Amino acid sequence: MDKKDFKKINDYLWEIPKSFRSDMRVPARIYASEKMLDDIFRDKSIEQIINVSTLPGIQKYALAMPDMHEGYASCIGGVAAIRTSDGIISPGMQGYDINCLAPDSKVLLENSCYTTIKKLERAWQEQRINFFDFKKGKLKNANLVSFLKRYNNPTIYKIATRSGQVIEATSDHPIQTKEGMKEVKLLREGDFVLIYPFRGVKYEIPMTKTILTEEKFKNILKKLGKDNSQGHAVSQILNQLKSRNLLPLRFNSPALPVILKIMGFIFGDGMITFINQKKGVLHFYARTEDLQEIQKDIAKLGFSPSKIYSRLRHHSITTFYKNYRFSTTEHSIKNGSSALAALLAALGTPYGVKSHQSYRVPKWIFDCPLWQKRLFLASFFGAELSTPSTLNKYNFYALQFSVQKKDGLEDNVKLLLNDFKKLLRDFNVQTSHIQEVSGYRYSGKQGKTRGFRIQIKENAENSIKFFETIGYEYNLKKQKEACLAAHYLRLKLKIVQARTKARKTVQSLYQRKGDFKKISENLIDEYVPEQFLYHSIFKDNRWSLESRRGDPRIAFDFPSFKEFKKSSAFRDNGLVWDKIERIKKIPYADFVYDFTINNNNHNFIANGFVVSNCGMKLLKSEYSENEIKPHLDKLATEVQKEVPSGLGRGRQIKLSTQEIDKILEGGAKFLVKRGYGEKEDIENCESNGRLEWADASAVSSHAKNRGRDQVGTLGSGNHFMEVQKVVEIFNERASKIFGLFKDQIVIMIHCGSRGLGHQVCTDYLREFIPLMLNKYKIKIPDREFACVPFNSPEGQRALAASAAAANYAWANRQMIAHFVRKAWESVLGEKTSPLIALYDVAHNIIKKEKYLIDGKETEVAVHRKGATRAFPPLHPEIPEKYREVGQPVLIPGSMGTASYILVGQKEGETAFYSTCHGAGRTMSRHEAMRRVSGQDVIRELASKGIIVKCWSSRGIAEEAPIAYKNIHDVVEVVHNAGLSKKVAKLVPLAVIKGE
Repeated sequence: MDKKDFKKINDYLWEIPKSFRSDMRVPARIYASEKMLDDIFRDKSIEQIINVSTLPGIQKYALAMPDMHEGYASCIGGVAAIRTSDGIISPGMQGYDINCLAPDSKVLLENSCYTTIKKLERAWQEQRINFFDFKKGKLKNANLVSFLKRYNNPTIYKIATRSGQVIEATSDHPIQTKEGMKEVKLLREGDFVLIYPFRGVKYEIPMTKTILTEEKFKNILKKLGKDNSQGHAVSQILNQLKSRNLLPLRFNSPALPVILKIMGFIFGDGMITFINQKKGVLHFYARTEDLQEIQKDIAKLGFSPSKIYSRLRHHSITTFYKNYRFSTTEHSIKNGSSALAALLAALGTPYGVKSHQSYRVPKWIFDCPLWQKRLFLASFFGAELSTPSTLNKYNFYALQFSVQKKDGLEDNVKLLLNDFKKLLRDFNVQTSHIQEVSGYRYSGKQGKTRGFRIQIKENAENSIKFFETIGYEYNLKKQKEACLAAHYLRLKLKIVQARTKARKTVQSLYQRKGDFKKISENLIDEYVPEQFLYHSIFKDNRWSLESRRGDPRIAFDFPSFKEFKKSSAFRDNGLVWDKIERIKKIPYADFVYDFTINNNNHNFIANGFVVSNCGMKLLKSEYSENEIKPHLDKLATEVQKEVPSGLGRGRQIKLSTQEIDKILEGGAKFLVKRGYGEKEDIENCESNGRLEWADASAVSSHAKNRGRDQVGTLGSGNHFMEVQKVVEIFNERASKIFGLFKDQIVIMIHCGSRGLGHQVCTDYLREFIPLMLNKYKIKIPDREFACVPFNSPEGQRALAASAAAANYAWANRQMIAHFVRKAWESVLGEKTSPLIALYDVAHNIIKKEKYLIDGKETEVAVHRKGATRAFPPLHPEIPEKYREVGQPVLIPGSMGTASYILVGQKEGETAFYSTCHGAGRTMSRHEAMRRVSGQDVIRELASKGIIVKCWSSRGIAEEAPIAYKNIHDVVEVVHNAGLSKKVAKLVPLAVIKGE
């Protein structure tokens, strides 16, 4: 596309005809000067506004304001009026980001194996993903409802934790922290993130080879004494297994993972019996919570497990040392399916009294991919392997398991244990030699048995490998301890390695330079004290002796395993808090990925990590610049103190879910009734600060949690507050009605619905993509529009959620105004004249409005993305005091530049009474930071007499004036095009910015 494809309507309006592309439903129109049009070609915003013109139900034109620039789906500055009767609703036309991970991020799947998120793209509809249920405190799994992919350029964040976990994610991807889900760009070194230490093994697609054919199974049934002489026993068993897709059984059969787990457990604490060589029964013995998991898996195979039975058992056992008598409460379940019992037996699962049987690990298991082998092993270990425990608070006992066999089966037990050793070698887990243990000789009701055991070698690297890749199934307690032990050992190993390196370094440097004090200054840290370095060189004691023996001991102040669990474990499930050690932006120009799970928890585990609407408000004072100038610095400081600005800085006000619901449905009105404002604040606010069709129940709990402590906070990016003065009046009549005069001090607030609004858009974006493609079959050129029919149940719920987010944004600005007034009175005194709200208007919003289209009044849903409403004189939705001149329009410039107050015009009806919302970016935040430093910008503004208050100079650099279009050029376009007319020009005296 180039300039010749445009039709010039006038000097400030350009049209791309409907004929330009076959899928366009209406022309696309761009408000711009000729020079600005040349600049627009530098990004994809023209292509994006053409895509807007393809949306079902769009009326008249797809519109772009002069501050247009590239966004997601629609360009920023896009406007679309969609007929409600047969059109769509789209979060992509309201404002959102897709938060994504790098392609190599490892995602934990249902069977505790992993795949990279990139590989999920090809098979996401076939996989189930592990997630954490925060309400129930358990790891669960769910299917995916959508998969997302987009190109990212030029940077991504790389986060490394103290234990060595690393993840790469886009700036807006949420990660679980102690303060709840936080976007990556909000994280700082020293923050704690939630980690699941178990990693699993790589998922491989199993082969299609058959393990058990029908013919082979019939032969095994004969050996079990089952044939049709007993009636239709064989036929019934075959039919039961075939109907459940369990016969023939292949390596890629969906049921095989569950079968492997059940087999592994029966090799340990389970039993198969055939009563009178006929009726097959399965028995499982475990803790109640583990039996519940086995019940679920039996049900997955299509069979019905029994309830959990509990009974008191009395035992008498004679060992090598003495006789033991004791009582325990035994918990068990059973299943009386002869078909399932026969299937398991046919696959090589032992039946009868295992200590009296000769059996091996079935040969076919050795042909399984590693992740399937793990399921068999981990289930067996859940029953038989010892629980991780320490012998001296810091070091762990070697894990061990044993097998009991009656006298005469010694050779078989050694073969069986060698099978397990061979399987463990596939995971590079080292084991000890097989040992017969004298103390494991028992005499009981079943006769005399002898015990043989193997151990998993206890060195840290080997233990970590076992805990992180195999672990335990059907034993939540052991698996929890294994996860915590893995994390603890990683921390411990890292410190030992650091101390070893420090010792070698200090010894080497001392031999060459000889200045211990100077050398040690650069080596001392938390776990490498000066005393350790001193002993590494001078003392012939335990340090120097240990130098000859091997690695140094752990630091004396390193916590014991018990202390570590108390301070770092998250609930009772194996998750831990890990400290961020490094976080930085790195160059990245490639695709990134994300997906949505079919569960309200909206999280998943990647690389171990448990992975908006805005607007303007203007407050006017009765003071001139000369009256406020002496107090300006103090005023800016006090405002910054009262209104937290940064992304991660919440207010001291923390609201309950019920209070958030009231804000979502009540908007600014709710807060004013609570005493946080004046009646005039509501009168001078778009829609009186409340959209009545808002429904709090349409907003996810995750979104609500993100908004609970952010009411009355500013945010970051291009959100700001400015103390400004009126420098020029263009429309005396409108200025008088608005209460403006030259040199007047005003305070402008630019912010929105914070993380809550962002999450609402993201939630519906993810929900709508599969609905759009699969249920409603809507075809559009970019699926990021994520639309559904406006009048569908999902569309109406999204409209209600969008309204709730708008209400939250108005409430947020109202609360900020309250705290600005508090700062104002603190600096100027309680008797000072108050700050009065001139107006409050939204930028990113979807609203139902009526227009005359083709001679007929038509209800449309006006989607304004980075655009603002500008109603004309006499419009009924304008406050009565402004009605004769039109709606106030508040247009902020870039930081340190002018802002404007305009007024809506009748001519603006051609643009559905929409106008620009700011200057519009010309470069990315990264590019701005590359070109200029925050300190350079602060110095430049200071040279103009502008005070800057900011928590981070990075935030200043990202929003430097060079990153934006010239606000004067943008405003001239909408003024001359008749969308809105200039009333007054404002310039900043003090800027309060976020991070």
